[in-house]
Amino acid sequence: MAQLSAYSKDLYELVAALDDRGVLRPGEREAWEEGIDDADEISELRTIEEALHKAMLDREGVNEVVSKHTAERTQAFV
Repeated sequence: MAQLSAYSKDLYELVAALDDRGVLRPGEREAWEEGIDDADEISELRTIEEALHKAMLDREGVNEVVSKHTAERTQAFV
């Protein structure tokens, strides 16, 4: 359960960073956070992360947010 909690926290932080940078459209933060809230398994969080990545891929400011939100050593979200 600790892994689920850590993964959820990480996704919340990523969504917040995207929103703070102005990448998200009105209402999107709440929708992504609701999906994170509803996830009961790691696989569901991975699906949300993949969908978030796909949805944000071509938006301005995403690369900056993601580069600040990843560990240089692993290039994984932290």
